[in-house]
Amino acid sequence: MDQGPRSTVQCWPVPLRNPIRHYDWGSRVELARFQRRPASGLPEAELWLGAHPSGPSTLVPLPEDRHELPRDRPSPEGHGALPGARSTGDTADGLSLADAINADPLGVLGADVVARFGTRLPFLLKVLAIARPLSVQVHPSAARAAEAFADPSLALGGHRYVDPWPKPELLYALRPSEALCGFRPPERTRVLLSLFEGPRVHRLVEALTGGDSPHAGESLLRALVTWPVDDRESLVRELAGSARQVMLWPGKESRSVSPTELRTLLWVRRLARAYPQDPLVAAPLVFDLLNLAPGDSLFVPAGVPHAYLDGFGIEIMGSSDNVLRAGLTPKPIAVDELLLTLDSASRPSPSIPPTLLGPHEVAWRPPVEEFQLTRLRIPEGTHAHLDADVTGPQILLCTLGPVTVQVDGGGTVILGAGASAFLGADAGPCTLSGAGEVFRAAVGPHRSRLPALR
Repeated sequence: MDQGPRSTVQCWPVPLRNPIRHYDWGSRVELARFQRRPASGLPEAELWLGAHPSGPSTLVPLPEDRHELPRDRPSPEGHGALPGARSTGDTADGLSLADAINADPLGVLGADVVARFGTRLPFLLKVLAIARPLSVQVHPSAARAAEAFADPSLALGGHRYVDPWPKPELLYALRPSEALCGFRPPERTRVLLSLFEGPRVHRLVEALTGGDSPHAGESLLRALVTWPVDDRESLVRELAGSARQVMLWPGKESRSVSPTELRTLLWVRRLARAYPQDPLVAAPLVFDLLNLAPGDSLFVPAGVPHAYLDGFGIEIMGSSDNVLRAGLTPKPIAVDELLLTLDSASRPSPSIPPTLLGPHEVAWRPPVEEFQLTRLRIPEGTHAHLDADVTGPQILLCTLGPVTVQVDGGGTVILGAGASAFLGADAGPCTLSGAGEVFRAAVGPHRSRLPALR
């Protein structure tokens, strides 16, 4: 299928060099282990793969004469390079992926992506290394982001939308991970609150109005984010003290406390130690606590409150910075815009069933156009062909290698664990070989072909 003119990059695939974001919640060791390199000594929270303007990846050029490389040139993962291939450990200045797109959007993105999203890569791929909880946050719908960016006076509480794009996201757990996501059913929140004692807890129970209405959780969240500033420390002490008491004496009122409830209480205490003046230490009582085993996924649509607590995984999202924070952060909270953005009818989707694309490839396709994520597992001695129906610009991320990536009519690179490469829209058919695992980030199907959430 004709994708338009060929890009200024004449030979795909091209290895990527990707920036690391040093947020304080990041692990000091996990990303370094993943990439088989020495640790930096800093908290390394996120590895970014994409063309986001604040941290674009770099296209690392291959030499014109590929056979100049020695046959046994070692890669940073300790594997010898094949003849005519370049290890992604080589250093070069390279070209920003964002600049490559700006120089030739039709060649790099393809006519279809430009028509749907403009001259931008609509997704951002990340590897998250979560050592401490992230803030509780909500992402706006596409319509709200577009209208409030176009007219900043529409945003409430002084909030500023920084771009006109939505930010749906999907997390794939590489290792066991925990998250808070979506409102608990009101009856389950009442059961948890019944374990606590104190006048402030009683006020929280009263705030859980509306019976079993889906808006009951929103009422409770409103009470928390508007809690009087001079009483917040007392609220946190009351919650943490009650949680400790129940954990020491779980048989309160002759009712046993389940392991899940104990885990919830433990998170209340942990958050209270980290945020002694933040009412959102009660977040584990308000939102569902999810445990993701390796291979599990979690899709978070617009309007769903969520916070990642710990773990290690791959995240793919709409390339946007639009975030409404609710707590567990020193950053400002625009209460009115936050509450307007909440959507009780929108639910997260734990473990979206993957779609089989071929003998070695499966895809996670949530109901958004910005992205899809596929996974290829390649047995030793096998050649796996990327599904040709997934088109447009693509990022390949190796989690287990080495894996050789070869494009018909193009070039060859070897990816070790933690290494990545980019395929432009005009790349030919691509084959993977070796023994390993590779994830592929691509643009999602057209809206008419999107799956429906159950």
